[in-house]
Amino acid sequence: MTFKNILCIALASASAATLYGRFSSDEMPAEYGIDPAPEKWYQINPRTWEVFTSFDGDMIFGAGKERFTMIGVEYYSTGVIEGRKVGDSTLVASFQDRGAFFGGDGYMDISYFAPVDSKYAQQATVLGGWKYNITKYVDIDLGGNVIYSTKKVIGPGIAGYGGESWRGDFYVGFTSDELYVRPFAYFDYDMTYDATKWLAGFNPIIDLEPLTAIENLRIESQLTFGYVNANRWSGDQRINGSYMRNSYGYIQIEANLVYQIGGVRMFVGVGWAMHNDGKVASNGVNLGPDNMVWTSCGVGYIF
Repeated sequence: MTFKNILCIALASASAATLYGRFSSDEMPAEYGIDPAPEKWYQINPRTWEVFTSFDGDMIFGAGKERFTMIGVEYYSTGVIEGRKVGDSTLVASFQDRGAFFGGDGYMDISYFAPVDSKYAQQATVLGGWKYNITKYVDIDLGGNVIYSTKKVIGPGIAGYGGESWRGDFYVGFTSDELYVRPFAYFDYDMTYDATKWLAGFNPIIDLEPLTAIENLRIESQLTFGYVNANRWSGDQRINGSYMRNSYGYIQIEANLVYQIGGVRMFVGVGWAMHNDGKVASNGVNLGPDNMVWTSCGVGYIF
């Protein structure tokens, strides 16, 4: 087992958080280390139990099996997290690693979210988790993340009104890659803001090779309906003598045209998001716009 394998699995297991508006490893299909599930829709896949009881370290940590590792740089005309604007022109540097782990797909995503305008907070995220195809049509996704902000932020990352520099949460989700629209549903708990989050939607992937005769050209899309209910939306900071409570719903849509040639992966995309929380809170806090459109592009190197 290589040092890279050990490091990636350790971080994926230990990292404990918010799903970004950008596509990351938790939002991609489970495919590394995944054996075919039983054909009957109601049968439970025994693969993880078999791997666990083998007590074989190489099998548990996927030594010698195919991995996906990529470094990348992305640009967004507007930075958006959980349906909210948290930056104008925004650069994102990322490192992703995925591979077999305990009979499933272990993943890790390290990213640095850097709005160009200094009034917004820059944010570093370590996200990791594990996916497993419980049945033919249902995969489970367990994970979480830790986020550090260069300025204290409230909610998903609004700077300037107190809040916290560190935050983190964990999630459990269910997906179905066997269905064309690839539905998903997640429950997320943010410990820092005592916030429960519910997300559901679809993220179909459309292969364009049959239409264009261009190999490895496809559209990756995602439609998310989310609801956030926070008892301490400003963390341990009190505003006007009390904790700031907040709840809102949002819709977020993204579509990326992706092309891969050799070890280089490129994309251009567009997104739209809105929330129903208004632009100004009852205590006067500026919540930013409630409707946003952005464009994006990026390049990654797979090794």
